[in-house]
Parts: sequence; C-alpha cells; structure tokens
Amino acid sequence: MEHLYSIVMNTTFVMPTETYGIISLLPALFAIVLTLVSRQVLLSLFTGIWIGATILMGWNPVAGAAHSLQLVIDNVTASFNSKLLLFTFLSGAMLGMIFLSGGMNALARRIIARIKTRKQAALGTSVLGMLIFVDSYASTMITGSVMRPITDKFDISREKLAYLLDSTTSPVVSVAVVSTWVGFEVGLIREQFTSLGIDQSAFVVFLQSIPFRFYSLLAVVLVFILVLMDWDFGPMKRAERRAKEDGKVLSDDADPLLETREEDIVTPDHVDSRWWYFAAPIVVLVAVTGFGLLYSGGWPAKVPIEALKGAATADAILWGVFSACALLLAILVGHARVELEAVSDAIFEGFKMVMFPVAVLSLAWTIGSVSEALGVGPYVVSVAEGIITPELLPAVVFLAAAIISFSIGTSWGTMGIMFPVAVPLAYQLGAPLPGAIGAILTGSLFGDHCSPISDTTVLSSMFAGADHVDHVNTQIPYAILCGTVATGLFLASGYGVGPIVLLGIGVTGLFVTAYYLSQHSDLSVGTAFGSSSD
Repeated sequence: MEHLYSIVMNTTFVMPTETYGIISLLPALFAIVLTLVSRQVLLSLFTGIWIGATILMGWNPVAGAAHSLQLVIDNVTASFNSKLLLFTFLSGAMLGMIFLSGGMNALARRIIARIKTRKQAALGTSVLGMLIFVDSYASTMITGSVMRPITDKFDISREKLAYLLDSTTSPVVSVAVVSTWVGFEVGLIREQFTSLGIDQSAFVVFLQSIPFRFYSLLAVVLVFILVLMDWDFGPMKRAERRAKEDGKVLSDDADPLLETREEDIVTPDHVDSRWWYFAAPIVVLVAVTGFGLLYSGGWPAKVPIEALKGAATADAILWGVFSACALLLAILVGHARVELEAVSDAIFEGFKMVMFPVAVLSLAWTIGSVSEALGVGPYVVSVAEGIITPELLPAVVFLAAAIISFSIGTSWGTMGIMFPVAVPLAYQLGAPLPGAIGAILTGSLFGDHCSPISDTTVLSSMFAGADHVDHVNTQIPYAILCGTVATGLFLASGYGVGPIVLLGIGVTGLFVTAYYLSQHSDLSVGTAFGSSSD
C-alpha cells in the first residue's frame, strides 16, 4: 500500500507512523486562512510550507527554510507531478496556438448563434462538463476552453464558470464506471477485501457505493437547481450581479489564474479561421487520452474495465495533449499557412499563461506532503475512532475524509489514508461496507472542493480564467450546503434508512434551502435574479 500511496497520491511521503497531534493541522490551515485574507496565494502557500518544515526540523526556522526548498524540489520532480506540470505547459502551448488560429472564436460564433440566453450558456457548460467523464483534468480543460468565451459573451461571471467546472467534472468522473478514477477506487477496495479475507467483488461493491455518494450526487444536482432556477446566494450572488448588471466577468481587483490575453496573440490577416481548427485538436485530445488509458492498462489483452483499473492516467493525458499540439502545429503551418516564427511566439505566450498555475500547483502539492509528513491523516482518524459506533460510522468517516482532504488538498491521497483504517473498522463493527466506502470516496471530494490547495480547484480556476481566491470564496458556501445535507443523510443511513429514499429527501432539502438562501441571504445585493435574462 505504501508503494501505491507514494506513487499515485502525488507525494514523496508515505503515511507516517506518528503524528504531531493537532499541530499537524497548523501549516495547511495557516496557508488557507492567509490565502483567503491576503489574496497572496504563492506567499501564503510557501509560508505554510515553511511552518510545516520548521516543525519537522525540530522547530529550527533556518533549517526549516532550507528543508522547504528541498520539499518543493521533491514534489515537483515526483513522476506523476512532473507529468501533470508538463501537461499544464502543453495545455498553455495548445491554447496559444488555438488563439493564433482563431479557431476558438470561430467555434464560439457558431455556438453563440444557437445559444440565446445566459441560462442556456450555463446549462451548456454544465452538460459538457458531465459528458466528458473519462478524466477530470481533461474535462476541466476542454469544457473551460470551449465555454469561457461563450459565458463571457452572456456576462456569466468567471467565478460561476469555475464553480460549474469544479462541480460537474470530478463529482461525475468519480462515480462514472468508465473513467480514470474507477480503477484507482476499485483497486483500493480490492486491496482491503484481500487483506480482510472478504469474498466479494470489489467492482460490484464499487457500484453499490454509488447511491451512497451523497455529496458527489448532490453537488451535481445543486448545479442544475441553481442554473435552471436562476438562483444564487452568498459571494456568488454578488459576482453574478456584477457580471450581469455591469458586464464585468471579473472583479476589479481580480488576478486571473490563467491570463487569457488573446489580444497578445493576433490571428494573421490572411488566415480564414475555421471552427474545426479548434474542434479537431479537442477530438484528438479526447480520443488519444481514451486510447492511452486503455493501452497503458493492458488493452487489448484485458477487457476495457480491467484495463482502466491499471491505466496510467498521467501518461494518457500527456499523450493526448501532445497529440493535440502536434495536430495544431500541422494545421497552422500546413493549412492556415502561418509562419513558424508566429507559431513559436504563440506557444511562448501560451507558456506565459500557465506559469502562475504551475507555481500554485507546485506549492499546493508541497504543503499537502508537509501535512502528510506531520501525520494529519492518522491524527484525524485517531480522533474519529474515539467517537465511532456502527450507527455513526458513515457520518464520522465522511467528515474525517473531508477534513483530511481539505488539509492536504488531494482526494486521492485522502482515499489512500482512509481506506486502510475505515474499511477494516466498518467490517469489525458490522456496518454496511458500501455505505462506509461511499462515505470515504465522497467525503474526500467534499474536502477537495473546499480547499484552495486542491489541484482540481486550481485547474478549475485556471481554465475558467478566474481569480483563484474568488473561486474558492464563491464555491465554499455551495460545497458546505451540499456537505451539510450529505452529513445528515449519512447519519440517517447509519440507522438503516435506504440510500434512494435519502437521496430523494436530500434533493428536496437542497432545493428548499437553495430557494430560501437565494431569496434571503446577502440582502445587500438585492433579491435573487429573476428570469429577465432568459
């Protein structure tokens, strides 16, 4: 397990055998609070890393500073992380060439001709995010790149776009039976079943856990409630009012995580931009990524489901984006007759777009690994174990997973921490395994959605072109609403209420609460938007 954990969980650390107690929470909490207060993401993250490294080095601040730099190097050079960083750079190169080709604008004009309202633009974003369910990174990149100029056209705030990306990619991918997540999740289940001598199919139990993924399912439901009913509350309501009434998709003091400055990349006058200049590379990206997932997992020798369980996610998305870049280069030079110098300049501008996200990702991974080295997981688990009964187990596991995920910024890492503890405990207590497993998997996602150091949160801000702090501030109230309802459902499930009945109750509660908050919260910005935009 430690080998899998160190490779797949995006960290250079294995699970520690000791914990620093409540102090283990300090670096991540300090970095998160400082980020939200100061809006200085990089400085806040590195300060948190330095505090954690100082603790690890016996409270020596000088040694802690030196160790901080080594921790950053270790995390950036970790295999999975370095591939994701290369994916991010190639994504920037791809965007630069797309801007040069004019293909995105050409496709946007065709789509805008069919989309007539803000609601349709938001709904189209949500549906597209769900349809690309093979991989959360690819879904975020594609959906954000395609829909950003369209949502801008209809004055939908970048904060809302980032929320739509974040809440219709990972939640859907995590429950999809064909995705980059399924193999990892089934593998964790199978490992625990083997060690405990449980004679059940890991994949069948994975399927049985889906109705218990209360947070994941409710997060998607809330997206469609808000979009279809045109409701918002909290900071998102202010952002949407600003965009709708003032035409400002970004706040005046926003610092977008991805500087989508298309004006710096001018399409040559002689280029007749075609919509397929953008569509063709995207199709290639999806196709090659899908093939790469199957091939790296052993297909065709293995059936697709089995192949996905052993797929190399980082390799597959890297192959996909590289193939898309190669096709774009061929289109620009071969069909659009663009000079290589102009293409090179566009690629360099694309690299500049993603430099800040690369820095944020690097530091986010590092502070996550620091928290793990301090023993955040074992500490939270030890506290949770003291209050667990068979009836309370689903809710306690859900909240414990959320706290760990919030602190270390990775849902996969949280799953790796929780499975070896929660599944044997559920088995010993006689609690239903699908409910316990569902609580781990969806609790990990809940904390991930609230954490500014989460890679999926960073990528959502990046491809939405949103200010990262604004994205976190506007999304947290929605995530907490879903998480609160999900906690109540897990409490009821512990006492034997069926998941389908609970989901019906949860959706109803979500609808009623969202309506109340949209009408009564944040009165300083007026009532909820009506249907005038439709």
